[in-house]
Order: sequence, then C-alpha cells, then structure tokens
Amino acid sequence: MNLRRKTMFLLAGLAALAVTLLLIWCPPALCRVLNIYTFPLSNLSDFRQYVADEEAFYSLHHTRAVRIDCAALRDEVVTVLKIGHLVLETNTPGDTQRERRPGTIEAWHQGRLLHLTNTALASKDEQQAWATSVRAVVTLQQQQDLAFLSRLFGAVVLHVSHRQIPIVLFSDRPCL
Repeated sequence: MNLRRKTMFLLAGLAALAVTLLLIWCPPALCRVLNIYTFPLSNLSDFRQYVADEEAFYSLHHTRAVRIDCAALRDEVVTVLKIGHLVLETNTPGDTQRERRPGTIEAWHQGRLLHLTNTALASKDEQQAWATSVRAVVTLQQQQDLAFLSRLFGAVVLHVSHRQIPIVLFSDRPCL
C-alpha cells in the first residue's frame, strides 16, 4: 500500500471518528440546526414539563435540543382556556362557580398578546373582581405552574367593562 492511500484511509477514519463524536456529544445549538436528537414541542403539556425542568425533560426524552412550535402552543393555550382546562383566576369566598363553566372565558391571541374576557359576569364589580383575581394569579405564579405563559406571551390583556387592563409578562427566553 502506498503512502498516499494510507493517508487517505487515515483521514477518512479521522473524519468518521469526528462525525461519531459530534453525534454523541452534539451541543444543543448545533443539534437544533442539524436536527439531530431534537424533540419537537407542539403540545402544551410537554412544553409545561420542559419549562418546569429542562434537564429532566432532555433526560426523559433522550434528546439534546427542542424545536418549539410557538404558534401551535399559543393556539392550544387559547383552546384550553376556552374549554376550562386551564383556569387563571382564584375562587374567593362567596363566589359561585358560574365563571368557570366552559365557554364563559373568551380568549384569543394576536401574536404574543393574549386577550381574555369573562362573558358570564354581568356587573362591573364582578368583572373587576375577576380581573383582580386573574392579575393576582398570573403575576404571582409566573415562577411556578404558569411560568410557561411568560415564555409564550409578552402580555395578557383583560377586557373588563369596555376597557383593557394589560399585564406585562417578562421572560429571558421568549418563544418567538
């Protein structure tokens, strides 16, 4: 075997070794670009798990990176709010459960703005109490169970008594 042929085999072996090592220890940013070991996130329950503990999520799904479908997740948040599977207000003593019936919360989004209104409340006092309750839950739980909201939305706008009450949400890693 001549020297040129040996050099070619050696270079091919080193290239194969480099590719193998890259695939094994792929950095998350490179994995995302190459779509290697990448988990697609388009389900709200998966996204909530991911936001709660990223390292555990990567380990559970044997992945190195995620691809987040922000539009699908925002649409799913609107849907679960409308059907009552996600509740953003607390119950105060003396409240009836009527505002938590499915279909009473009207929700929609415009890009990263989430709009909410409660159609079951007639009086201004009830609407104001609902807005106060939603504001408290959203602002106090941003670091806990509702942390995913600030990743998906930049603000929540409450529509109460012909006016809008904005709640600004902050995230160091917003879903764009």
